[in-house]
Amino acid sequence: MRILHVANFAYNKHGYAFYNCDRKISAGFVRNGHFVYEFSLRDMARMGTVFRSKRFGAPWANAEILRICGQMRPEMVLLGHADVLFPDTLRRIRELLPDTRIAQWYVDPLFVPGKTNFIRAFAPYLDAVFATTGGEWLEQLTPPTLLRGYLPNPVDPAIERLTNFRQQAFPYELIYCGTVGDDIDRERFIQDLVQSLSELPLRLHGLLGQPKVNGNCYAEALASARMGLNHSRRNDVTLYSSDRIAQLTGNGLLTLSPRIPGFESLYRTDEICYFDTLDELVDNVRYYHRNPELAAAKAAAGWRRAHQSYGAERIARFIEEATFRQPYSEPYEWLAHVFNPSPATIPALSTARHSAAWSQAR
Repeated sequence: MRILHVANFAYNKHGYAFYNCDRKISAGFVRNGHFVYEFSLRDMARMGTVFRSKRFGAPWANAEILRICGQMRPEMVLLGHADVLFPDTLRRIRELLPDTRIAQWYVDPLFVPGKTNFIRAFAPYLDAVFATTGGEWLEQLTPPTLLRGYLPNPVDPAIERLTNFRQQAFPYELIYCGTVGDDIDRERFIQDLVQSLSELPLRLHGLLGQPKVNGNCYAEALASARMGLNHSRRNDVTLYSSDRIAQLTGNGLLTLSPRIPGFESLYRTDEICYFDTLDELVDNVRYYHRNPELAAAKAAAGWRRAHQSYGAERIARFIEEATFRQPYSEPYEWLAHVFNPSPATIPALSTARHSAAWSQAR
């Protein structure tokens, strides 16, 4: 089918975040045999005014989306972090393309106040919404008439290309990349970790005075460490992790993670190393430093799980099946966190109805 993917492809960042989920999801659909037209909403909004302001250029960008729908007539409109999109644009797509399915994906945490207001505004026009947060946060995101599905952070073999578990020696034992902002507890946790592991070479970026790394510099940083720490803003929310989990496991680092509620349904204890306390984390790092062959074996198991279960093609297939209410082609590990309505086969899309709608609109 033809898919219009409205997301934030960040052309103005010059490739510094090429590993973001937008392109992984597009790639998954393409590999599954679909045509994907990528529309970088924030960039297009900036192009819509001489002031290069996404706020003032938003009306032009929204009108452009409608023009593209008219020319392309997609069977699916897929929305990423499209906070510059107007709900009325979705209403008009609904009127003009009644057979087109509209789905939303979201990979930031659902528990940050105000960040998901645009999803709630889109809800009347969506067929499904997917998020990397599960449990009650996802279930309560929109009205129960809308399908809400958990979405694992996707992995792409063309992006997560490293296989650190095949390497013997590393300049660093553990790496952590992430900013803390006003998160004092996380900053203190990392400070205590560094002090506790002062005898081992650790690599930090984005906090404690260390610079951020992006683009290929980030990939090179990951290549330098045996182990990686997966520590998000909150680690007590069902199934939530930043996409750091995909970047660590997908590149074959032994991943150490807090025991996130429900996360063992995605990664077993023989695939990543869970901990409950700082002391347990410190003990685990020292243990795998002394036993590099065991570290490599667990890292390899996590790498296989990441690429087999959370590869972009499989994630895209799940989004398609859930959005179109098709029977699931396989028992996805996260189906317990797909909330109403249950999928059922729907009639094939009608090209004639598409054509008639746009003829009337013209």
